[in-house]
Amino acid sequence: MPTQLFRYDIPGHSHFWTISCYRRLTFFWHDAMKRIVIDALRSVQERYRVGLIGYVVMPEHVHLVLYPHPPRTDTPIGISTILHAFKKHVGFHGKQLLTKLTDKEGRLWSDPLTAWANKTPESRSLWTTRGYDFNIDRYETLREKLDYCHKNSVTRGLVTCAEDWP
Repeated sequence: MPTQLFRYDIPGHSHFWTISCYRRLTFFWHDAMKRIVIDALRSVQERYRVGLIGYVVMPEHVHLVLYPHPPRTDTPIGISTILHAFKKHVGFHGKQLLTKLTDKEGRLWSDPLTAWANKTPESRSLWTTRGYDFNIDRYETLREKLDYCHKNSVTRGLVTCAEDWP
């Protein structure tokens, strides 16, 4: 993974994110884990008053499009700040849920996830260190990224119609 990647907090720009799970593990296959991601998005939206334009929660990654500007403000909230708050929320609550599910069932829904759950809590990460962040400065690009989000479950063969993906 490149180490010299930069995020650009430019007034008026929206952002497209791809945030992948640690080693592409399917943490978000379980509906309760998807709800934690959505709760984190709502929390970030309320805390920083940013605009959430669209998203999709896939089994091993999340795509989202957001406008990082509070209402009536030309200065964007730093993408690193928003991303940190989002990952922290999902990491904390996600680990709690996965521990609870492991304790109840004795395992998770895949062998790699069960192996992850059996590590020491300090060594369990939900996220890769770095995600993909793309500035959006044109309406056409915004439409393209939103379409990409909404069609991702169909492209991956998880459903035949995007509306069928919960």
